[in-house]
Amino acid sequence: MTFTLPVLLIACFAAALLCALIVWLWQNARHQAAQHRHQQEADRLQHQLALQQQVCQQNEQQLGHTAQSLADSQQQLSAARQAAQDYQTHAAAAEQSVQHFTNRLAEAAERQQQLLRELAAAKQQSAAEQEEAQSWQTRAVAAEQSKQHLDRQLAEAAERQQQLQQRYETARQELAASRLQHERVQTQIEQQQQAHAEQIALLNQARQNLGEQFQNLANQILEEKSRRFSEQNRQELDQLLNPLSEKLQGFSQLVQNTYEKEAKERLTLENELKRLQQLNARLHQDAQALTQALTGSRNKSQGNWGEMILEKVLENSGLVKGREYFVQSGGRQTDSDGESRYLQPDVLINLPDNKQIIVDSKVSLTAYVRYTRAESPEAAEAELAAHLASIHQHIKELAAKRYDEIQGLVSLDFVFMFVPVEPAYLLALQQDPELFQTCFDQRIILVGPSTLLATLRTVANIWRHEYQNRHALQIASEGGKLYDKFVGFVETLEKVGKNLQQAQDSYQTAYKQLYSGRGNLVDRVEKLRQMGVKAGKRLDAQLVEQAGSEGAEMLEDKTDGGHPEAT
Repeated sequence: MTFTLPVLLIACFAAALLCALIVWLWQNARHQAAQHRHQQEADRLQHQLALQQQVCQQNEQQLGHTAQSLADSQQQLSAARQAAQDYQTHAAAAEQSVQHFTNRLAEAAERQQQLLRELAAAKQQSAAEQEEAQSWQTRAVAAEQSKQHLDRQLAEAAERQQQLQQRYETARQELAASRLQHERVQTQIEQQQQAHAEQIALLNQARQNLGEQFQNLANQILEEKSRRFSEQNRQELDQLLNPLSEKLQGFSQLVQNTYEKEAKERLTLENELKRLQQLNARLHQDAQALTQALTGSRNKSQGNWGEMILEKVLENSGLVKGREYFVQSGGRQTDSDGESRYLQPDVLINLPDNKQIIVDSKVSLTAYVRYTRAESPEAAEAELAAHLASIHQHIKELAAKRYDEIQGLVSLDFVFMFVPVEPAYLLALQQDPELFQTCFDQRIILVGPSTLLATLRTVANIWRHEYQNRHALQIASEGGKLYDKFVGFVETLEKVGKNLQQAQDSYQTAYKQLYSGRGNLVDRVEKLRQMGVKAGKRLDAQLVEQAGSEGAEMLEDKTDGGHPEAT
């Protein structure tokens, strides 16, 4: 069993690497699709921005007296560009961090190779020590002191081998931690880039639209007409402005909540990783204890226990039952002969784009427990063969079910076969190096608690990014609605300005009728006062004088025009 330990380690590493590669390929394709959608949305916003800039240029030609406000807006835009350059600097620093973690990952791989070489050297040394022990035994009956010396040497060799195993496990954990940290840094870079793009769009839209059109037009009209506004007109203008202000506050709050949520998730990611390591260790201990407890149990009891372990792994993965995964949910399958039957996998895990991962639990404890309690090498070898035969039988049964043909399911090209007993899973891979390839040929991936938990955590991160993308699309949609609302507000405000101008013209016309022309109203009512009408108040003297002069001028013009006829 000592000579096959590298095979076990290499097989475990290959299985985990293959699972990570498959998930990474799928996530990369999803990420590219999301980038394509974001690019399309950015192009649409850029097109709207170009149209808005044309409107701003027209307003600049019509409103030349607002040059100072435009200069202020340009200064704000320069500040926004400077902020964008700062964000690009942060992105470059993040890329350097990614390169640093990549170098650390390469160093961990080199350490792993070094540990493998040290393990091989330890095996050779152990073999040499065993040959030396056999030589001592075949020579003669040695003294008890020589025998004890050989036993101590064997114990030291075993201890060195255990130390090497622990060093390899430490290196593997460091490699996994480095990968997780690399993924976290990559996620932070993507989030910063997305936040940078959103902030640029918001600055260009909010500052140009609100800063140029709203401020220039609204301030111009309000400053010119504020002295003549009645209280009713002011209330109507407030009713127009309040909905826009509420929309802006709601939009700002939505963006702020999104950023705060992402910051909290980044802060708690390290604690979640530590908790994940503790859960892996506890699951390993529980699996060993329950294997001993289920000795001699029936297959049904072992199956129920396996499903319980599987559901516990799902709960610890961060996925939500009934939303990201479903237990004992199946469908009907139609055979080639037209017969239909109902199939019910243990777990269905949903992926974005309406795809599923199928997980089925298979427990083989009986032969494995007898193997651990075997008292002779012959009995252990026989029970080990029975254990491998049981796993191969489970593989054949799972392949024959053809879960991927269930109606209504769009599953991946493989099914996860979950072995809840980690030592039994590792022992099978150690004794049968071709077992993983056999499963892969049957479109089955053999997983244990640790490898399945790592895969499910990756799926949970994929869903987290999917939800963030959906929120970003919602923010973009709200921004478009806000822009449309603002355009309608500006049009209404222009109509208000035109109506105010018409009202001003009507006011000037009506006011002139008071004092202009022969027999104007002011002149007539003033004559009534002069005739003796009693009144407590009097008209303004300047207005009366102006009305009298207007009437005298018109009378003089009429008189001058009649002299030629009289002559």
